[in-house]
Amino acid sequence: MSGFDTRRNDRDGDALDVLGELSLEVGAGLTKQQLAVAMKLLRLGVNPSALVAITQELRKEAQYATVEHQTNGGLHPQ
Repeated sequence: MSGFDTRRNDRDGDALDVLGELSLEVGAGLTKQQLAVAMKLLRLGVNPSALVAITQELRKEAQYATVEHQTNGGLHPQ
């Protein structure tokens, strides 16, 4: 690994630490792993607003699935 790569990884790690703390403070509920994925997607050119919208939709779906699972005992009515 070159010196540039090492410095970039250090900066990314520092940024991830700060974002993780910020996520906790504002109650965003994003883990460092989720933040790392988001950072990679943004670097690849994903629209930030689209990323937020998708994240919110996935959270809604996960919450719905959890409630549905608890309500039906994990069984799907037929």
